[in-house]
Parts: sequence; structure tokens; C-alpha cells
Amino acid sequence: MPGVYFFENSKKEPLYIGKSINLRSRLKQHYEGYQTNTSKSALFIPQTKTIYYKIFSNDIQAIIAESNYIKTFSPKYNSIQKDGKSNLYIVFTNPPETKVVFSRATDIQQFNLDDYNKQVFGPYTSASIATILQKQIRKTFGLCLKPFNSQNKACFNYHLKQCPGACCREISISDYQKRLGLAKKFLSGEFTDLRKHYLREIKKNSSTQNYETASRLKYEYQKLQEVLDSGNINLLLKLSESVPNTQNKINLTLNHPKLNSTPHRIECFDLAHLQGNNYVGAMTVMEDGFLKKSEYRLFHVNDSTSDPYAMKEIITRRLQHSNWKIPDLIILDGGKPQLNIVLPVTPPEIAVVALAKKRETLIYYDAQNKIRQLNLNLDDPVLNQLILLRNEAHRFGNNFHRKQRGKTMLI
Repeated sequence: MPGVYFFENSKKEPLYIGKSINLRSRLKQHYEGYQTNTSKSALFIPQTKTIYYKIFSNDIQAIIAESNYIKTFSPKYNSIQKDGKSNLYIVFTNPPETKVVFSRATDIQQFNLDDYNKQVFGPYTSASIATILQKQIRKTFGLCLKPFNSQNKACFNYHLKQCPGACCREISISDYQKRLGLAKKFLSGEFTDLRKHYLREIKKNSSTQNYETASRLKYEYQKLQEVLDSGNINLLLKLSESVPNTQNKINLTLNHPKLNSTPHRIECFDLAHLQGNNYVGAMTVMEDGFLKKSEYRLFHVNDSTSDPYAMKEIITRRLQHSNWKIPDLIILDGGKPQLNIVLPVTPPEIAVVALAKKRETLIYYDAQNKIRQLNLNLDDPVLNQLILLRNEAHRFGNNFHRKQRGKTMLI
């Protein structure tokens, strides 16, 4: 489970605050850095009297909590940056043309903010985290790229139907400020209040027969729930920061007999239920470490007698498309039953690995044709990359019933 940890001195003052999805491993790294004098751990560990931690349900909540704790306590050793730069923050500029921008601590004063504490969020430990959070709040709460600009010119997100129209004044300033307020609650970690707000507003608009607004609120609430339930920021971060290196390590980490070199194309397959009874198979694709969303596909499953047989059907039908690129590696959401039933229909040159959710175990046959169950450290970048691709397949399949464009992609 992800968590936030605190190194405190004898006065109960935080010296350093950090976050990890594997607390034991991360704390061990701190002590190794202290013993070898190779990190700033050597500066604060000699002063440490107490170490404690707090567990969170997912990585998003832990990341936001970490930034808020650092902002509150200003630990001395969190301010020491490896690159000599000051901390990075997300800033909400003054209304009415409120933009959501990044800023280093040393540059925030240029915005002449009305209320620093209500308009500045962070610090964030890397630009990748800040970027992902910014994109997430724009997507979840429908924030505009150019709100209330003097030309009334529609922003790029408006054309993608991801902006409510603040750029071309299709939404009032007061209504848009409410959206910004929800985004601020998200970055402040007020998730319970956010959920209550949406449920209350959905109920109120439904009771007054304002169904269009209620429908929009339900959609936003679903997006919020997806983020809070999955908590995939850390996986996205790991992928964005080290895609080439991670991709190059896959064959070395797995030591799969059919992976003699770095896999160029990886395909992942997952099963989802539609309306409680219909099976749909989802295929997601990664090439050279980057998601290829244009090549995602959905398959209507005819044989739904069991998950393994349904998986066999979608793999068989996928491989019948000779005009599609051939994958170097196939990842199956499941365990040994899925692996055993899919292998006979898969060309021998393609590596096949099952990924079991309970412990994120990688299951495949080794060079001696013996079953191997590989449990990597949950912080391992290779495992995180494969989990991300699996979660993408899960999301893609489960969202099928909400996406009209899915009808044209059903094979």
C-alpha cells in the first residue's frame, strides 16, 4: 500500500517527508544512502529520533498528502533539490481569467496572487507529478486552457469536448469558479467532501428534473471515482520518466525463452462485463514504451462459459488479423488457466505472460518448459509498466458502454 513517511528529530519536528508505494523498500534505501554517504539521507538520519508513516488507499491520495504535509511543515531537507532548482507548484492565477499553471517557488511572486494559500498547491517532487496532476484536474473537472480570453476564442480542449466553454463564454464566471473550487479541493486532498458535493448536486438536479446537469455531474463523478479508485499516477510517472530504460529491461528481467531482445510491441488483453452479463475483450498496445491508443481494440465475446475460454477466443480472433502488426509479447490478465488455454493458439515466436492481480505475479513457461511464477518488487519499473498496460485494458473495456465510438471499434 502507498504511504507517506516522516523522519522527525527529538523535538518532533519533521526533518524529511517522503512517499512510496513500498515503504519498507524506500526506508531501506534511505539507510543504505546514509551508510554509504551517497544521498542527503546522510544529513538527516543522524538527527532522526522517530520515524512514522501514514497509509493511503492509493497513490494519488498519497502524492497529494505528501505535498500538503511538506507545504505545512516545510521540512529542512525537502528543500534540497538535486538539480539546485526550487520546488515546483501548481498555481491558480487570479480571476476571472484563472489559468492553472506551473511555477517554481522563486517565480510565484510574478502572479501577484490574491490569496497565496488558496491559489498555490504543492510542492511536487518532480515536473512529471505536477504535469500529471494538472492534466487530471483539467480532465476531471473540465478546466479551460484559455478561460474568458479577450478574443472569445475557443481553446483546443473545447473542440475535444473536454472544456465547458469558458473560453467562448458559454459558461458564466461564477459557474467556472465553482469548477476551479472543486479542482482545488482535489489538490487539497478533500476527497470525502468532493464525493459528498457531487452526490448532493446529482440528487438536487435530478429531483428538480434538471436532467442535463444531473447527467453531466454523474459523468464528472464517475471520472473522479475512476481516479480515486485506481490511483495510477505513480505508474504513469514511472513510465513517463524512464520509458526507454524500462523497455530495454523487460527481456532481461523476465528472462523469457522467447524474448531474446527488447520487445518492440506489447499487447495486453483483459475481459470486462457489459451490463452485468455480456463479455467484452479489450486489447491495449504499447510500442517502445509508449501507449498506442489508436490501436486499442474491443472484441465481442461469443464463448462466455468461462474466463479462460473467453480469453482464448479473443486471442484467436486477434491473431486472425494478418494485416495487424505482430506482437513480441502478449500479456494476459489472469493466471495459469488463461496461460495454458491461450498458448496452443499462439504462434511459437510470440512470448506469452499472464499477470495475476492478487500479488501482481508474472506467470510463464521457462526454457525447460516449467511454469515460472515471478514476484517482482512492487516498485520494479518493468512490473509497473506491465501493470499500467493491464490497467489500461481494464479501463478501456469497462468504459466501453459509456463510449459511443466503441460501437465502431467492436470486432
